[in-house]
Amino acid sequence: MKFVIAILAGLFGLAIGWIVAAFGFLIIGGIVGVSDFEGQRAMLAFFAVGPIGGLIGLVAGIWVAIKFRR
Repeated sequence: MKFVIAILAGLFGLAIGWIVAAFGFLIIGGIVGVSDFEGQRAMLAFFAVGPIGGLIGLVAGIWVAIKFRR
């Protein structure tokens, strides 16, 4: 059961990490002047920065679930 909870926490962390990273980059990219010509900023946020945040969220979610289930 511990592994099922860890997998679910990892998936939740993946989704939250992807969303936070992507929207965070959209906001910060707009402030620093990243070009938005033909959706460049949005494509970069959701296909380049988002997966990095998702990977970090996945690892953090699994780590938190295993640490607190002991």
